[in-house]
Amino acid sequence: MQASSAAAGSASGHATTAQQSHLDPSLRPFTDSSFDPAAFLNDTLPPLTLSNSQPHASKSPGAVPLTDLSSRIQSLLSQLGSQNVRLSDILTQLTDEILRSGGRLAYEVEVLRGETISLADALTENLSEDIVKFAPGVDREASAEDDGSEKNDIADGDGDTVKEPPFITQLRTLTKVRGRLEEVVQTFGDAMEWPLPPSELSLTSSFISVSAPEPGSESYSREERGQEVAKKLRAEISELLDSNGGGDAGLAAATERLETLRSLGNVWKGTSEEKARNRFLDGLAKTVDDRRRTLEGQRASTTGRDQIADEPASIDHGAPGGGLFRNLQRIRDEMYLE
Repeated sequence: MQASSAAAGSASGHATTAQQSHLDPSLRPFTDSSFDPAAFLNDTLPPLTLSNSQPHASKSPGAVPLTDLSSRIQSLLSQLGSQNVRLSDILTQLTDEILRSGGRLAYEVEVLRGETISLADALTENLSEDIVKFAPGVDREASAEDDGSEKNDIADGDGDTVKEPPFITQLRTLTKVRGRLEEVVQTFGDAMEWPLPPSELSLTSSFISVSAPEPGSESYSREERGQEVAKKLRAEISELLDSNGGGDAGLAAATERLETLRSLGNVWKGTSEEKARNRFLDGLAKTVDDRRRTLEGQRASTTGRDQIADEPASIDHGAPGGGLFRNLQRIRDEMYLE
């Protein structure tokens, strides 16, 4: 276990070193939690000169014309695009390594668990007599008395909990690590199955002019796949709402699925995709809330109809004199008309 801990420590050290080596110095501003795209562009790009039609206008130091500024912007975008592709490849490699190591670790835990159970069975059942023979100074009666006293202490609540062998504690730790690793792998897998269309990113939509992706390009395929997944999620929420007759059971299933998507959305917390994904989830939440209000309105109207049906009909079941008064009123009206 110490060797595995040392290996884990060295692996984490190598991962930290690799992460630092993968980060280009030009990308350090993006790691700041208070990163502002406008401030980054203002600090990176030089100021723009005024028009040549204003010769008397003051020029800022280091100002460049529009053509030069445009070329620098294109160069900056090309550099950031290449860095994005490189880091995406690194992230894909790390994800593949996590997936591969998860299966290997699960297999090793199962093997260790089987060996531990076999060893415990052998020590307690098959080799108990041999252990007593080769252990000098061991009295069976004394050991039996000790076992009885321990049981009495546990029954009375005065004794401490039974101490487990170290390998049992280590096995439980490995089992817990395995469970958490499976959760991480499952979360990464679900996150990779939920791409976001590039057109939904708030960073790209903030530019003055953005050209549409060309058919056949990588961005076009990402856009198409992202729109397809978004449409699939909307259809899934609608199907859950309409399931089980479109009642409270379907509403509960859709709400549970929405909470799962919100938990998955925490993977992108602090990234440029966070706002876009939250907007998409808010749209799904609005659909669920509309169905909830519809069901509440239906229940309220049903309750109102039941109350009206239970009330006595005073007009139909009124006193017999009601017809006489109506006849007198009609005769008086006819007299006025004459």
